[in-house]
Amino acid sequence: MLLLPLVMAGFLILSLFVFASFTHRVVAAGKFTIDVRINLKKLDNPQKLKVIASANGDTQVKNVTGNDLNSKSTSVSFEFNEKNDIVNVGDRDEYFACAYALNGTNQMESYSCVEGNIEKTNGKNIANIGSGERRTLSTGSFQTVDGPEIMNPTITVSIPLSDRKDVKDLKVVTMIKGEFESKTINARELLKKSEHNTIIIPFEFDKTPEIGPIQKGDLFFACVSADELNPPEGTECEHRQTSHTGHLHNLVAR
Repeated sequence: MLLLPLVMAGFLILSLFVFASFTHRVVAAGKFTIDVRINLKKLDNPQKLKVIASANGDTQVKNVTGNDLNSKSTSVSFEFNEKNDIVNVGDRDEYFACAYALNGTNQMESYSCVEGNIEKTNGKNIANIGSGERRTLSTGSFQTVDGPEIMNPTITVSIPLSDRKDVKDLKVVTMIKGEFESKTINARELLKKSEHNTIIIPFEFDKTPEIGPIQKGDLFFACVSADELNPPEGTECEHRQTSHTGHLHNLVAR
């Protein structure tokens, strides 16, 4: 007779464990991560890494210091919401992440960026940085920038919407030298004033970034997000390098 109570007690404990695990999974639901894995082998003793990521219309920044830089690689995880006021993440949506290697005075020595597609909308998405060749943005190597300074650049983001005239709220995110700017716009109203079904959104970077001045050769990004952009993607990203020291730097974001 003693065996039956023990079995019942074991079953109760197991049930509570399963329930707790399920509850934890429910709490964690609605999230996905960009896990940035950074190859440090070719870096010359950086004092700090500034790591940034943008996905699903949102942005995040984290710093890596100390013992985390004393091995051959390090990882930084960024958690994002699957859903926000603008867009629900999809498995073809695009994201980008960058790592900036800094010296003792917090100035950039080199950088590496990746651009990719969300593969797991409720799980981990791996982004490898610093392990590939220069010509690819999937695992690009760390690059230096030695061009002249660009004073107060404006990034103008062109967004063709001839195929998406029903879009209303649209979020635009831009980034250069580790600094983000973003705007949420009423695309429908702006389209009414457009002659070619393309809206142009300017972003002025009038402050020197914390990791050093913007230079010719710096990489910059722009992403646009809205549910109405689906299919194929609710978030689309593009990038290019600054190629001159003038004021305007243009990028077509979709």
